[in-house]
Amino acid sequence: MEPSTSSLLDHTKQPRYANGERKLARNVFMQTTWGLLAATALGQLFLLVWLDVMS
Repeated sequence: MEPSTSSLLDHTKQPRYANGERKLARNVFMQTTWGLLAATALGQLFLLVWLDVMS
């Protein structure tokens, strides 16, 4: 990595709680986004298996 990139990352550290947990981990929008992503992945897996069984 270039020195300019590493110094930029040092200046833009993510905000964290006192226990080290990232603040975005408790953000409702992020939790909803990950939940929808997981539901979509499970739905696609179900459709893949169902279409394979039906053919």
